[in-house]
Amino acid sequence: MIRIVEKYLTFEKGCVFADFELDAYAQLDVEVELDAPAELDLALGEVAADGRVEREPGGYRIIRTMQKSCPAGKSAFAFDLPPHKSPYAYSDSVPLPPEADGREVTPFRYVEIIGGNGKVKLIRKAFYGDFDDNAADFCCDNDNLNHIWDFCKYTMKATSAFGFYIDGERERQPYEGDALSNLLGDLCCGGSALTAKRTIDWLLKTPTWFTEWQLITPFLVYYYWLYTGDQASVDMWLPELEKLLATFTLQSNNLLRDATPEELVNRVRRDLIDWPPDERDNYELGLYNLTPNCYYAAALQIMAELTGKNEYSIVAEKVKTAILKTFRNGEKFIDSTGSTHTALHSVLYPAYFKIAELTNEMRHILLDKGMSCSVFTAQFLLEYCFDNGLSDHAYNLLLSNDLRSYNNMLRCGATIAMEAWDDTLKPNQDWNHAWGAAPANLIPRCIAGIKPLEPGFKRFTVTTHPGKLKEFYCKHPTPYGAIELEFKQSKYTLTVPQGTEAYISNGIYSAGKHVLP
Repeated sequence: MIRIVEKYLTFEKGCVFADFELDAYAQLDVEVELDAPAELDLALGEVAADGRVEREPGGYRIIRTMQKSCPAGKSAFAFDLPPHKSPYAYSDSVPLPPEADGREVTPFRYVEIIGGNGKVKLIRKAFYGDFDDNAADFCCDNDNLNHIWDFCKYTMKATSAFGFYIDGERERQPYEGDALSNLLGDLCCGGSALTAKRTIDWLLKTPTWFTEWQLITPFLVYYYWLYTGDQASVDMWLPELEKLLATFTLQSNNLLRDATPEELVNRVRRDLIDWPPDERDNYELGLYNLTPNCYYAAALQIMAELTGKNEYSIVAEKVKTAILKTFRNGEKFIDSTGSTHTALHSVLYPAYFKIAELTNEMRHILLDKGMSCSVFTAQFLLEYCFDNGLSDHAYNLLLSNDLRSYNNMLRCGATIAMEAWDDTLKPNQDWNHAWGAAPANLIPRCIAGIKPLEPGFKRFTVTTHPGKLKEFYCKHPTPYGAIELEFKQSKYTLTVPQGTEAYISNGIYSAGKHVLP
């Protein structure tokens, strides 16, 4: 899908500046009508300051420049974008959008041309994947939450250009961790199941090298199954998933261990905890780490459900028992063997993955630490808080104005989610990273509370957490049509699509429109 926007400008003091309002993967064509021959200096980018394109935005914030000699009168040319090249040898970039006709694309919002006099026509061709703008909606009486929803929904659309879930412009390839929030957000907001399918295909063929990332792959298949009902693809993936899980070896203590320094000489699988490293809340890494073992126990349970094989559940219980024996320290957990420290992650993951109930001490730690994590872990933190009696805390974090907040991304001027909360926290970050847009799925799944219970939404649940919202409206796509939920004057009105059933605490609701008591 291509969206073409044209801007007609006149040089003022030898300069034109254009703001296309939203960042997008795009190409630029230029038509000029100059009063005299000129050497034009062109720049396009994602960051602007004082009405000019920022020429040194830092990190992987986009800046592209070009010089062009133009005669007097009319002339037209394309902005020449260099081929994308990842800075890392291991990165295998996804193909260009087919509609790009072989021309490179890059994300940009702003254009500046210096050095001429006369008129300019700028034509931006923005590329998007298969995305239905009208399939999903959310609005409420809190303008801040509305802005965050729009920002995160647009992130799903803008980063869909390649037909895969990519990790941002720097590498432009799928990663399992990035794909988790991206898949959920995309399927909640009107994206294509085909994009999710292509991404899972890619990751099963070329898994990345972090323990937790590889263990997220069963989650991707499971959520894809629930949201699409595509059993044929799941059946095709299961043998590869089983091969992947078979590469994980428990030690004699029934835990996974991290790679040793000697093993890290080669590119072997290693524990991640969170990324960037400064977002680990001072997590103390050891040979045996709590976080990846929590992921492993949860991945095994998902494999049991996907395959129907009880042996996965048996191993999962062994791992859970070993986690409790090794990492539990009174009413809290420690980060790793040999550590006495408790990072936010060591509170969150045992609770999120249902390995242990949140004790009073763990609850206090979780509340006290706030958003001491990356944009990736925010997915788990906010979801857990919304769904486990801490929705006030979830709202506080979701609507925060702190450095680690979605409002900070907006304050920085981003229109696509950033790779990290702020440039200062990850200096090499890019500004087009869908894993930073967790509210795209958390708002429909946790605030509106709409989640599938059976593959393809044949049965779904609605468990709302309106908090201080006086009213909201949510439209959620399913293979059977849209679920619509309105909250107004303390009443709910629910539209259930034909062929589905809604399971709510006060009963089961068949297809049709219902006013809930």
